[in-house]
Amino acid sequence: MNKMLKLLFLAVIVTLSACATMKEFNIPQTKPSAIKPTGIATAGAITVDITPPPGLPMGGYSIMANKGQGFRTRIKARIIYLNDGKGNSTALVQTDLTAASLLMHHKVASAVAKKTGLRPGDIAITASHSHSAPANIFNNDFYNKHMSSGKGLEENYLQFSVSQISKGIVEAYEKRRPVKLATGTKDIYGYNRNRSIEAYALNTDISPIDTNDPKSIFEAVNPALTMIRIDIESDSGKYYPIAAFSSFSVHATAITPQVEVYNADLFAYAQKDLEWHIQNTQHSPWPIVHAMTTGTQGDMAPALKLQGDNYIRSFDLDWKQAKKLGQDIGKEAIQLFESLKSKLSNEISLKNAAREINIRNNNEIQGTSICKDAAIGSPVVGGAYERRTPWLSILPFFNTDSIFSHRWIFTNSCHGNKNHAGFAYIQPLLEPKNSFPQVVMFQILRINDALIIPLPFEVTIHSGKQISSKIAENYRKNNDSTIKHIWITSNANGYFGYTTTVNEYEQQNYEGGHTLYGKYSTPYLAKQLSKLAIDAKGDRFVQELLPDWQYKLAINQFSPVKHKSSGKRSIIRQPKIIKAEAAHEENYVSFIWQDVNTSEINFHEPLGKVEVQHNGIWQLLEVKNKPINDEGYDLEVRYLKDLKNNMSQYEIRWYNPVAGNNYRFVIGPRKQQTHLTSESFSYQNPGDT
Repeated sequence: MNKMLKLLFLAVIVTLSACATMKEFNIPQTKPSAIKPTGIATAGAITVDITPPPGLPMGGYSIMANKGQGFRTRIKARIIYLNDGKGNSTALVQTDLTAASLLMHHKVASAVAKKTGLRPGDIAITASHSHSAPANIFNNDFYNKHMSSGKGLEENYLQFSVSQISKGIVEAYEKRRPVKLATGTKDIYGYNRNRSIEAYALNTDISPIDTNDPKSIFEAVNPALTMIRIDIESDSGKYYPIAAFSSFSVHATAITPQVEVYNADLFAYAQKDLEWHIQNTQHSPWPIVHAMTTGTQGDMAPALKLQGDNYIRSFDLDWKQAKKLGQDIGKEAIQLFESLKSKLSNEISLKNAAREINIRNNNEIQGTSICKDAAIGSPVVGGAYERRTPWLSILPFFNTDSIFSHRWIFTNSCHGNKNHAGFAYIQPLLEPKNSFPQVVMFQILRINDALIIPLPFEVTIHSGKQISSKIAENYRKNNDSTIKHIWITSNANGYFGYTTTVNEYEQQNYEGGHTLYGKYSTPYLAKQLSKLAIDAKGDRFVQELLPDWQYKLAINQFSPVKHKSSGKRSIIRQPKIIKAEAAHEENYVSFIWQDVNTSEINFHEPLGKVEVQHNGIWQLLEVKNKPINDEGYDLEVRYLKDLKNNMSQYEIRWYNPVAGNNYRFVIGPRKQQTHLTSESFSYQNPGDT
């Protein structure tokens, strides 16, 4: 081991051995109320805001990630409640988080059981996997320590998001109306690509693939855009759209680690564009909810123009590309949504099944075993393709192209040729075996002819095919041919890293190195889910939970300490045009003001907008029927610094402004502070660089 590596491991040991405050969490398993059959299928949908205050670490990029200083696109949770009128109900929850959390799921399930009758297995909390969203909400110390640049469970944010989601589920339940529903799938290409093509090519049950062909990375993908469209009945008896639950397999890494503000990455654009389109064309009497989650995206990167491991360019913040890609996916989603109108039906059938398993204690099923102890492979330290960890990834031990990145001998164990980060005997000293995630909620949600499989793994596309094929085979054996769509949503109800196929694992790329429980993880998951499907066939219902929901976790606080402000709002700098300095940057108009401190600013409530004056009257500016406020994706609000009297300085930026006159920024009221307006300004496009 060279001197640099020794210093690195010494630094890691010192960091990981730091003292931490531990806390026990005991969550009651509240008995759900009975759901009475009504004979009428109903649905409700709502969006709640879970944008945190400044200061929380952003997940996905680990030690490279910054702490959020504000937001450019809000962090949301979108909730769809369904009831088939026969006594069965489902709550689909999509979040803009990096990954969902089993701890969050348990708390939400406990909170809504009595009011809604939802059982834990009826609730799925999914994530779009944005790498610019808050983390540190997990039920294990490992990912609370390594998902972001912060260490420990952020209890304040966990409780806040649980409260918002729980209230949202209850509100969707209370506002339910008669429903019509349709399911569908559309294959779309050119939006994702395979970032681990060499590993994918090792699969023996695929057609041979030429990894030297530049087209191969765009062909070896999961192209399926899947969707459930939900329309509900208005007071007039007419049905209008209210929601779509969709899935597309792509990593939300279009925004790079340099980002300083929370955002939902490319998913924000696809979600908002469908919502705006439906609202403007269908004129629904309620807000539209587009809950887009990620599918089998373990090896699916966004199809950006920039490719490769060029450190300088691959870390540029290119919002333009993210927006273009997200909007293009949004156009495809709009077309699919519109195509489902003719398929809407008020005949709704729901069937859910769930089984919680501690996979460390129950690591074998039908002759397939996973490792009893989790382990991280050395390529994980070096980072994934195109988002490599600076400096560390060039060291032979962490470089996937190096002969030292995986084992060549002693490969017969369950971990195969995985080269443990920090070596097999040292890693447990740094990471106790019980710090890794252990409990999986295996879950199947059947909605008419669609079968949704939420999994707390980043599932590679071929792993997803193998799991789906195994489940479909069991349905065929039971003479059930009504299932037309099976889709896996990754990063749901928790987080366990990745799962690759047995063949892909041998490559020991980032994905294989991050498959915690060894090379047989995918066959194990496929058999567990198949058994669950068999056990729940016919009229049988499976809701098997662990006897206790108990956790002991290291906690930390990143959210701001509460202070009462005593100053007054004031303008620090009137609107100023900032011209882009590079081709990948955007022009924007900046306005800076003084306001209450970060513990009082309440970023989850509407704050900023742009108004335009017409005939002496100020009104909200709309560009192509899209409002220019902080509910969209062209306004950014960021914290700058603290000031006297527990006040703080903030900036609002209007990106991609349109040419015109008589604009002004309006900042909404906070605490005892009334609204604040800038002076009027004009914008004559200075030209893009």
